[in-house]
Amino acid sequence: MPETAPRIVTLTTDFGTGSSYVAELKGRLLHARTSVALVDITHDVLAHDVRAAAWLVARACPAFPPGSLHLIVVDPGVGTARRVVWVKAGGQEYLAPDNGVLSRVLATAPAEGARVLSVPPAASTTFHGRDVIAPAAAALVEGTAAELLGPDAGQLERLPIPVPRETSAGLEGEVVHVDTFGNLLTNLPADLLPRLVAAGRLMVGDRVITRIVRTYGEAPPSTAVALVGSQGVIEAAVVQGRADDACAARIGTRVVLP
Repeated sequence: MPETAPRIVTLTTDFGTGSSYVAELKGRLLHARTSVALVDITHDVLAHDVRAAAWLVARACPAFPPGSLHLIVVDPGVGTARRVVWVKAGGQEYLAPDNGVLSRVLATAPAEGARVLSVPPAASTTFHGRDVIAPAAAALVEGTAAELLGPDAGQLERLPIPVPRETSAGLEGEVVHVDTFGNLLTNLPADLLPRLVAAGRLMVGDRVITRIVRTYGEAPPSTAVALVGSQGVIEAAVVQGRADDACAARIGTRVVLP
């Protein structure tokens, strides 16, 4: 008989790479007697930024084969009354704090099941990733049924997802993600490209961008541009530079399409 492929388990955290936290999380998970294929999505989410993590998780995790298990530890409320949950949605499984980090996942793929994990008395009040989420992941990898993890979760925590709105100035949206390159991804969808081209400009905060391109290389270095990127939304960028610095922008900065 052919060997069963190892279970894919991904990790998304705000731990950074300069501490032992990632290794401790992986080490506890690898106590599982069944082999796993560990994939680091990122450990560089801005500390405590649940909104940024929600975007990354919703974009990255659905790209994996169905049945993959995703551990998300961006948890500023660790040790408080907030819950830790297992959620199945869109054929993927997630273990995460119930703090809204799955909001964007659940906006496109409703939960097919959700359970509340129990917190062992000996668990650290500041490291549920290692002491609650990783052991639950190991149990799932070994074949424990999700129903045995804990009671039904009922309603899950949701963050508000901003949607564009028409105003006297134009269609007003906002920056929803800043990527590694400093590109500003907005909540203006790609199908607004004809309107962007017709308007000839995009306002990001106080900065007006008038160069509309198809791809970054169509403009000289240091040029501020607007385009539709790979994530299917209108974004602002600076060719070989950082739009977040040039526009003094961050998540939540106002964007207007006339």
